[in-house]
Amino acid sequence: MQSNEPDSYYGESEEEYLARKREESNATGGLMAGLFALLLFCVKIFVIYGAFIYAGFLLARKFLGSESDKVKILGCTIVFTYLIFCVIYFFKGTIIGFRAKNRNIWILPWIVCILVCCLTPAFIVSGFVAALFSPAHYDNIWYKIISWGSFIISALCVYNIYAFKTPSAPIFLSWSYKLGVKLTS
Repeated sequence: MQSNEPDSYYGESEEEYLARKREESNATGGLMAGLFALLLFCVKIFVIYGAFIYAGFLLARKFLGSESDKVKILGCTIVFTYLIFCVIYFFKGTIIGFRAKNRNIWILPWIVCILVCCLTPAFIVSGFVAALFSPAHYDNIWYKIISWGSFIISALCVYNIYAFKTPSAPIFLSWSYKLGVKLTS
């Protein structure tokens, strides 16, 4: 029995046609899921590292001047961003070192890390979410719930990624982390 669909192949039965269409639909859904996962990954990278990359860029422009070569600014941006992350993981090392010695002073670098690494990106996310609403809706309760909810959720997600109480660091930042542990132990 031939399929009566306009996009069926010559000699294709109704069952073959439906099976082929189901497979095409599943493949499209997988592609869309993959693209959505890639988009979420890019947003996550932007939220977590964007503020520090931008701070590195601002430092590079201040250091070199705004009229400098773009390649030099890019290079200095990478260096300054790396140094910013070195400072962050140094503080993480001090947190781990102080906690290992059961000294309650670990709370101070932990608070600094929370303020810089978690709340800064959370404010950025909250600002983007707030920009989705028109100013006329700023008094609406849903605006406040959604903007504060996005702030809290993004702060918790970033905190889980950095894991300030866990003794770990990326390989390229481990020297800074180990220095923080060594100085406090």
